[in-house]
Amino acid sequence: MPRKKLVTNPVAMDTTTPSPGFPSSIGIVSLSVFVLVSFAHYHHISTLFENSLFFSHLSTIEREMAFRTDAGFYYSYFKTTVRSSSFLTGLKSLINDTGTEYPSQINSLRRFNVYPEVIAGAVFRVMSALADRYEIPIKTCYQINCGHGMPPVPSCDGIGDEAVFYTTVVFLVAGGLAGCLYFAGEVISGSRLGGLLTVTAFIFNHGECTRVMWTPPLRENFSFPFLILQVGLLSRYFKGIVARDVKHENNTWPRVGLVLATLAFVLPWQFSQFVLLTQNLSLFGTHALGFAPPVILSPVINAVFLGYSLGTILQFFNPMLISSLYVSSYIALHVVLYLDSLKNVFPSSRTLKILIKSILFALTLIGFKITTARLLDLSDDAHIFNILKAKFSDYQDFDTLLYVCSKEFDFLPLETVLNLVQTLLLPTAGLVVLRVLYLYGKAWVSQTYPAYDDRMTKEKMHQSHHGENHEEEPKALDTVMLYHVFQLFCFTFMAAILMRLKLFMTPYLCIIISLVTHNIVLPQSKASRFVITSVLIGAMAIQGSANIAKQRSRIGEYNNAPQEELFEWILHNTSPNAVFAGTMPVMANLKLSTGRNIVNHPHYEDLGLRERTKIVYQLFSRKQGKEVYEGLRKLQVEYAILDRHWCINNRPKTGCAIPEIWDVLDPDNAGKPTFCSLISSYRSFFKEVFSNDQYKIIKLELT
Repeated sequence: MPRKKLVTNPVAMDTTTPSPGFPSSIGIVSLSVFVLVSFAHYHHISTLFENSLFFSHLSTIEREMAFRTDAGFYYSYFKTTVRSSSFLTGLKSLINDTGTEYPSQINSLRRFNVYPEVIAGAVFRVMSALADRYEIPIKTCYQINCGHGMPPVPSCDGIGDEAVFYTTVVFLVAGGLAGCLYFAGEVISGSRLGGLLTVTAFIFNHGECTRVMWTPPLRENFSFPFLILQVGLLSRYFKGIVARDVKHENNTWPRVGLVLATLAFVLPWQFSQFVLLTQNLSLFGTHALGFAPPVILSPVINAVFLGYSLGTILQFFNPMLISSLYVSSYIALHVVLYLDSLKNVFPSSRTLKILIKSILFALTLIGFKITTARLLDLSDDAHIFNILKAKFSDYQDFDTLLYVCSKEFDFLPLETVLNLVQTLLLPTAGLVVLRVLYLYGKAWVSQTYPAYDDRMTKEKMHQSHHGENHEEEPKALDTVMLYHVFQLFCFTFMAAILMRLKLFMTPYLCIIISLVTHNIVLPQSKASRFVITSVLIGAMAIQGSANIAKQRSRIGEYNNAPQEELFEWILHNTSPNAVFAGTMPVMANLKLSTGRNIVNHPHYEDLGLRERTKIVYQLFSRKQGKEVYEGLRKLQVEYAILDRHWCINNRPKTGCAIPEIWDVLDPDNAGKPTFCSLISSYRSFFKEVFSNDQYKIIKLELT
């Protein structure tokens, strides 16, 4: 019996897509371009980083301090892995970590997504051992004159230096983002020209797409390239499968690629669960409209879920991953797909079917999320919903005020929108999206209302008979386009309410405009599409080249003498087992540079950690010294570090200085002097042991 093509939706399928197998589909030329653009991006971001900090000529402690706040926190785990007596000893110290939330013992691999640091640390140890064995020089050391009255200190350059090796690893992974964008653009558009357009748009809008060149250790820099790779693999699976019988074709390798890409995306970043939620929402929307049947969709969501599950296992069954909205959406989508595969479960009316499926999906998702959260007695992710509540209401609590006062958690600024308009990225993507929605809407209407479709067909035949011009109908409509439009909508909404999430939206805009080179979106000849694309790139280059020049002109040298003086005093005047409390940014760098025990840190996803931080931040409230002292003693704190900038109302946004936040939460003490300003009045509880222009260390007296 001859094999039949699988008709998956009412829209004609593109049967010219090559096989989803990797060797035949990627090709030598595409692979070469992938490597080339990845290396070019690696060189670009590493140059920007060096230009901004003069990193190669900083001392070791200055390099560590340059990794500010949570960046320094993550880097400390690489340092632990590298400097432990053995790799297994370092690994055990991460699994049984008592120095990060002293005196509690936590599993850092479970809590903090530090697998990139562990893997990089293992590679560094092997490289160093081989270099020592074969006497291969991999670093050059010299003396650094620190200035500010401080003695010279040693520093090293080369791949054998810990910080240099670490940043090189980050930039290599992040450099691959450009290659992954090229891959995704080529797959979605069906042409290498589309991939090149995507990469060009990415470089022209680089400052709106990534922060890797300024803060390398952030989780997104390890994770995001693999999301784009996963999106490309998912698209290739869809495009390859629609032209073949899904029951007979061997689609193992594409699904293995989805599993591995999802695993690599999930492991480094706690936020990945929310991104995968939006992916399921987009896939559900594509299915609900009738453009993705269960037989095609189920293998994809199962492969992604398997990758997510492996990540959950490697993170020691982190309860936030188990009870995530992504898992709930997976269950909900599976319920809908299973019922849809049965006969006569949903009504024949397409409109009514969409409504019922949407209600069923939403109720299942919410119900499963509430059930798992209650069974696990989990409220660690409650702050995320509180942040959303605070964005659209007058809701306030300590955690949400800390978040919404941060620039990164503000609404998307108009400046970003204007920047994307000036490079023509936003207008071009907008036109592409409108064209795709028009085509899908037209197809959906023709299938939902056959009488309307018959009337339109007769009109076109009449126009053709009389020689009248009419729009050229595309021969085939690529089903995967609708998924990408829905995914872009999700990322745009996320970016609109939380500015830092533009790192999802902007690269995806770059992917979407690759469809300019697609024969369905732009039904012209191949030569015409090439000319149009070339003109578009030239127009984008007017502002894009200026953006690149602006990035390249940023020249600086990192220096933070007050913090360096602080850490040097701690290293020489406190016990290695001393316990410190203070602001989250300072605690992260203190853990990194001094190795002392801390009670709070910037990884704010845990409920217990948020409660600890609220106790510590009483240092910047207007509470009485005794109350502040008792709270710190409960955490077994020995030293507290006061940052003078945090003690005064010096934030540009009104109501966002820590004393002002406490005025909202503690109105009974509003208007009183801050604890910082009265520290000398509480000598029976605290003793000042160090002070410079920015920092003050107070030691808790035993009473």
